[in-house]
Amino acid sequence: MLSRKADGPLQVQIPRPADDQPSWTRVGVIAAIGFIVGVAWPKLAGVRLGPSLPADATSATASAAPPGGAEPPSAAPAQAVPAAIATPSTGGAAPVVSVPAATAPSVTVAHGLVFACKTSDGDSLKGGDCGTLPGLDGVVMPRLRKLAECADAAGETGKLHLVVHLDFPRGGVGVELGRGQGVSSADALLACAKSDVAGASLAGIAHDNPRYSVAYSVNFGPGSGAPAGGAESATSTPVATGAFDGDAQVVWEVAIIRDAPKTGKIVARLQRGTQIHVGAAHDGWYPVKYGDGFSSDGWVYRGAIGR
Repeated sequence: MLSRKADGPLQVQIPRPADDQPSWTRVGVIAAIGFIVGVAWPKLAGVRLGPSLPADATSATASAAPPGGAEPPSAAPAQAVPAAIATPSTGGAAPVVSVPAATAPSVTVAHGLVFACKTSDGDSLKGGDCGTLPGLDGVVMPRLRKLAECADAAGETGKLHLVVHLDFPRGGVGVELGRGQGVSSADALLACAKSDVAGASLAGIAHDNPRYSVAYSVNFGPGSGAPAGGAESATSTPVATGAFDGDAQVVWEVAIIRDAPKTGKIVARLQRGTQIHVGAAHDGWYPVKYGDGFSSDGWVYRGAIGR
């Protein structure tokens, strides 16, 4: 018969906090073994674990590195000088950048308008009472077109109003500024105009009075690409040809006056009944003189004056 051992009292053992902590000695040993196995032995054995760079990539990387270990230049792209304006350097000097010359403007000259004169008795007359001066435009207008060659005309736009004074007994021609200048270099352009008109001959111009004042308008527009001071540029705005053949009257309620046919800038609006001087038509548009003493000029559509 087996005898049963008497049950003793139940004992429970609770581990101490120090017993739950890992052994740092063991951790260090395991880490050292892992390092030796994973990192050190391939290097010591000459084993390469990854692919090698191609030979050309290695040489390209080496050539791109600056000498002496200097810091590589910034990755930002350098501003290139346009080839059209860069002059190659010589003798190691810095490259010279040439600035393109300003282009000469397109210059058109409107036909002259006699607005005042003096008789041989010294009496002053106005406008139509002075009569006309056939042949004067052929002398003055080509000289005023030479303003395109004036250095101060470069980049200029707008209208220059000039008054040409004629003294037939003395054969003298003088120029001064008119009213309402539309250019920024009026004084400088006047100096060029005086030089261009100087020496103009009045011989052969029929006249009834000894002295006249004639208004001319010179329009400066965008240039054609020729440099200022060179040959005369071609005009881009139609030039009124022929004499202003008389008076006309606005028949629309409002006639729009432009500085060029069709698409030109609006320079004035004339009410019905306004008297104007009219020149030869160009594609349905007429050059006109209007305003006080007919000193202003522009273009009007033929329907506005009943033509």
